[in-house]
Order: sequence, then structure tokens, then C-alpha cells
Amino acid sequence: MKSLPHIIRASTGQDILRCQGCFDCDINTSNEGDIPLGALVQLAIMDDEEALLSRTLWSEPVLQASRGACKLGIDLHTVLLALRDEAIKRNVFR
Repeated sequence: MKSLPHIIRASTGQDILRCQGCFDCDINTSNEGDIPLGALVQLAIMDDEEALLSRTLWSEPVLQASRGACKLGIDLHTVLLALRDEAIKRNVFR
């Protein structure tokens, strides 16, 4: 099985390995998620399937707020959609 960073790059062109872990993308969406967006990205970088199980991944307010959230220009909106697709493919979504 391919790693999450590989899957994201292949399907979106986004290289999440460029993430520097600054967590500037942690957007305030109240109680919409179980972990901050930056932590979700870090889990995906580590190829941790927990990223696919996160409530944050499935939050529509987080998805909408992710547009432009990365100061390095990583399109987190597209990354989240790719992770959602992978969770569905693996049948691991909650």
C-alpha cells in the first residue's frame, strides 16, 4: 500500500513533505475537530492511518477554512479531499 504523502502527491500534486510543522494552519473552528489541522497534516506525513480516522478530516467548516491556511502555499483543501477519498477507498472512515 502506498504511503499517504505519495497518494496525496499523486492525486493532487501537493507535496505535504514541504510542511515545516509551523502549525500556522491551525484554524479556529471551535469544536469541529478532534485534533488541529496541523496535527492532521503531521499524521499524514508520518503515514499514520489515524489521519484518515480523524473527525477533523470530515469537518466541513475545517475543510472550508483550510483554503489558504498554509503560508507555504500547500493547498490543504485539496489535501483534505484526497485524504477523504483515501479513507473511503480503505473503508476506514467514521
